[in-house]
Amino acid sequence: MVELDSFDVRILEALQKQGDLTMAELAERVFLSHSQCSRRVKHLRDTGLIQRFAAILDPRALGLGLKVYITVTLKQHSQVASEFHTLVTNAPEILECCMVTGDGDFLLKAYVRDLQHLRDLLGQLSGVEIVGTLKSVIVIDDVKNTSALPVYATTRPA
Repeated sequence: MVELDSFDVRILEALQKQGDLTMAELAERVFLSHSQCSRRVKHLRDTGLIQRFAAILDPRALGLGLKVYITVTLKQHSQVASEFHTLVTNAPEILECCMVTGDGDFLLKAYVRDLQHLRDLLGQLSGVEIVGTLKSVIVIDDVKNTSALPVYATTRPA
């Protein structure tokens, strides 16, 4: 775990809200000089805490009207699920795939255009021999939807 002080926390919070800030804008927001802020951001990148910067797109503007979660249960757990992993990795509709505990084996997060597109995606998934059952849940409304992680200081201020 990387040690973080209050300046690092402010930097990470600011960048999670708006990743395209210039270094001058970021330094002003977190009350550091440009050079100090730049060194800290470089350190946060070098340690892997900041993995990458990305644009967050509006799914509806792209014609992706449905957000759906799909629970996948495999027929057998001892089999290697390489075909399933390949399909999930290559399907652009699937944004996340997590191995989970509970009622299923995997939980997928996907965006599709409409119900027909969802039906096609479910058909692809059910076509994989190792896949046993699929359960889908369509999101009606996002009460909270953020990519920002909570950031806490791990060192005391000097």
